Amino acid sequence: MKPKALLRALQGGEKPAPGVLLIGPEIFFRDRCRKAIKQAVLGPNPDESSVVDIDLKEQSVSRLLDETRSLSLFATSRLIIGRNAEGALPRGRGKAANDPADALKAYFRDPTPGVTVVIECTRFDPSDRDDKAKLERVAKMFSAVPQVVELDRLSASDALKGLVLLARKMELDIEHEALAELVEMLGADMARLENELEKLKLFRPDGPVTRQDLELMTPEARQSGAFELTDALARKDRGRALELVDTLSKSGAYWPMQITLLASLFRQALAVKEIGGRNARALASELGSRGVRIWPSRAEQLAAMASQFSRNGLREALVALFEADRDLRRERPDDRLIVEQLILKLTA
Repeated sequence: MKPKALLRALQGGEKPAPGVLLIGPEIFFRDRCRKAIKQAVLGPNPDESSVVDIDLKEQSVSRLLDETRSLSLFATSRLIIGRNAEGALPRGRGKAANDPADALKAYFRDPTPGVTVVIECTRFDPSDRDDKAKLERVAKMFSAVPQVVELDRLSASDALKGLVLLARKMELDIEHEALAELVEMLGADMARLENELEKLKLFRPDGPVTRQDLELMTPEARQSGAFELTDALARKDRGRALELVDTLSKSGAYWPMQITLLASLFRQALAVKEIGGRNARALASELGSRGVRIWPSRAEQLAAMASQFSRNGLREALVALFEADRDLRRERPDDRLIVEQLILKLTA
């Protein structure tokens, strides 16, 4: 089950299952699912004494199940939350004498009336090969939990849609392109994106949010001059590009991150070159027909890069970016020197 399906069901008046496993790295929806379950179980004004929070890194599954069987003299409904479910994984390879998976199966065959158990595992990311195997172990161990909610990371487009809705709900006056830039800078991390919007709302409760506000309030925005730098590179404006390098260096830019962003844009420009988009509108339309959504400012940027660079030029630029990234990660005398040499190659 996806988190939106659970939220819709609970908002429609359904009660959660006796046990819910929230598994995956997206803590934005983890928090919303937990809040919705809490309200569905305990009502709009829950008594906090009816909520028991257990850290499974420090306490056992047996301790959690003991809590589910403890009766309350004052509460007819209780919510038991087991955080850090990965901490309950057995350390050895052999099966333990008191296997938690067996205890969970026995409990959920006859769960305590009025008690809802929420198990959370948000540490592992299924996109990581090593994490995926660990996540499968957690899922297997807690397979007896009746309801499973998969908290997968959002795509950039889904994160942008969610961010637009959040900004509208907050009544925050911010341009769509600024939201898109936030998504790209913060890697579609909805929890962090929501936090940045809240900061911007406090800073600009009435007026429109400007690019300067974004740079002031969001550290990544101050270090994401890759967007302006890319504009300068797209025009092969060496002077402006070197000015931006100077500004970013003084602000303490983390250059490996900047190079990664630039490499991503050059790869996209090479793909655009293969597509053959003549202008930003045609490019956005062509990409849209292929299921790839792109905002206008990025379409203009990519179209400009594709027009300034030949296919071989884009390939050579990617090689230069790879070499710069490699050199930045070695012992070196000066990051800025490496980046300036890169700019000279890209604007030749």
